[in-house]
Amino acid sequence: MEQTSRRIRSDSATGKKAHSHRLLVVVDESSSSKRAVGYIARVLASRRGFHVCLAYFLSQLPPTLLEFGGTEDPDNERQLEAQLKTEQRQWIAAARKEAQPALNWTCTKLRRAGLPPGSLTTKFSDPFRGQNSASEEILELARINKCRTIVVGRRSLSWLNRLTAGKDLAERLVQSGKGFALWIVE
Repeated sequence: MEQTSRRIRSDSATGKKAHSHRLLVVVDESSSSKRAVGYIARVLASRRGFHVCLAYFLSQLPPTLLEFGGTEDPDNERQLEAQLKTEQRQWIAAARKEAQPALNWTCTKLRRAGLPPGSLTTKFSDPFRGQNSASEEILELARINKCRTIVVGRRSLSWLNRLTAGKDLAERLVQSGKGFALWIVE
């Protein structure tokens, strides 16, 4: 509760709540994502009262890290399970490290546009969350972070096309994003 009260403070000049406008922006290394961030930077330039949650989607774990073949020896089973979990954590840490250049570029672009550093947060999708689709994961992240607007580049997360049988992420968001404002940037 204390975190919420710090985040939502009254702006004495306007009487409005700080960060009352929350956007979820899907970020990756694609040129489409960069155009979306550039658009947000132009639209929000030096405006106050906005909070931008940057969502970076880690790709799915490689099949070799999903499970192991198992063994009949319970001690060996526990050891292999612990080793698999360690390898999964290492893979996720490496994937997050690989994401940093895209996130750093995005934060720099938005800060130069006038968004204060405290108005930016970063969220990673968890490859274990088990959502049925990336669009569901995006909508869930928006709900959790109380973002009423979702911004995505038309061709962001292109690696997902392999997983969604070529269906367009933006199209899926439009179909299932009832209650959200969707900004799809070409």
